[in-house]
Amino acid sequence: MTGFITIRNCVLASTAAAVLLAPAAPAAEDTEGKWLADLRLRYETVDDANCTACAGRDATAFTLRARLGYDTGTWQGFGGLIEIDQIWSLGDEEYNSTRNGQMLYPVVADPELTQLNRLQISYTGSFDTVFTLGRQRLAFGNQRFIGNVGWRQHEQTFDAFSIVNASVEGLTLTYAYIARVNRIFGDDNPVPTSGQAPHFDSHSHVFDVAYTGWKGVKLEAYGLMLDLAQTGPSPLTAARLSTSTWGLRAEGKFEASPGLNVLLNAEYAHQNEYADNPLTIDLSYWLAEAGLSWKGATLLAGYQSLEGDGTVGFSTPLATGHAFNGWADIFLTTPTNGLDAAYVKLAYAVPDAFGLKSVGGALNYYDFEMQRTGVSLGSEVDVQLEVAIDKQFTVLLKYAGYRGDGALTGAGGWTPAARDKTVAWAVVSFKY
Repeated sequence: MTGFITIRNCVLASTAAAVLLAPAAPAAEDTEGKWLADLRLRYETVDDANCTACAGRDATAFTLRARLGYDTGTWQGFGGLIEIDQIWSLGDEEYNSTRNGQMLYPVVADPELTQLNRLQISYTGSFDTVFTLGRQRLAFGNQRFIGNVGWRQHEQTFDAFSIVNASVEGLTLTYAYIARVNRIFGDDNPVPTSGQAPHFDSHSHVFDVAYTGWKGVKLEAYGLMLDLAQTGPSPLTAARLSTSTWGLRAEGKFEASPGLNVLLNAEYAHQNEYADNPLTIDLSYWLAEAGLSWKGATLLAGYQSLEGDGTVGFSTPLATGHAFNGWADIFLTTPTNGLDAAYVKLAYAVPDAFGLKSVGGALNYYDFEMQRTGVSLGSEVDVQLEVAIDKQFTVLLKYAGYRGDGALTGAGGWTPAARDKTVAWAVVSFKY
């Protein structure tokens, strides 16, 4: 634990030094306000054998999201933003939105709602520091621990106070105090389960230090002290997610020859119980990735491990989980025996193709195992095609196919650890 306490103290000391010692800079120029519009029409179909109540029924969801708002711009460093989410279900609701009562269908977590998404005020100070207060979007690093879950129609936001300082070239220091987590399920959820509470009450602190002063290298240190609580069913569910996590991440992109780059990424984090968590937690997370990029093509191979002790797995309750461990979302929560994932990702993007802004595709393969026992948990293939027609319109086709393996039981037999699941999407987006 001594090493992690040292990391924490270094983060705090660096933050204080940058804010107090950085030279003053001229205040930012005033900017004009602008209207915000983010529309997304999505068709999603789910075949999930893990839904034992579904009796073979597939989910079909056709939803429209209208996210509308106004950004005031800045005057004398002050600015504000307001944004509303309106989500409609089009046609028959043959899916479990988590709040429509359709429990006999697989989950598509895009409930109908009208809800405040963001409402914030900000101030940009003379030390190249931005202070933001209110309901805001927080996304730290690659969103492995703190993110907005932007893939769902209603995103995750935070009632928080945040400070971002960039007064030292190449160095960004961020702190956030989180008073409430507004989750993707919406505030007025009439049928919440233990994992679908509309929000977490919070007394959480998040620190992040990112340095990009060396060409092709990004170094990041972070600390999360999550103190979470919830009302409704199973209040201990949130308390068990209250953890202290401290970690380091390094990303490198090095030119091997003209147009050919070598990619190297590594990350390590350690987690303990925090606040009112009744458990004793002593778990680690680590990741290693290596790859190549050449003329719009990227090939990346990686391995990540999230430990489990048989009672609880390494937790990331505020992450954008859809971006990790497969798009079928089988492992949004780490199994109690932990999770190891080996994967290969291939992506290709072509700008200005066929008169379009860009055309891109992705192909991912994952192989999953229990971290403690090495027992296979199955594999997954993900495929995506994305076409940016212009700066505003985007069309996306996406598929995730998970195939589950069995896990040894105490009696020596085999039972399914996670059953097969396939998900397909067709999405049209417009942003202004």
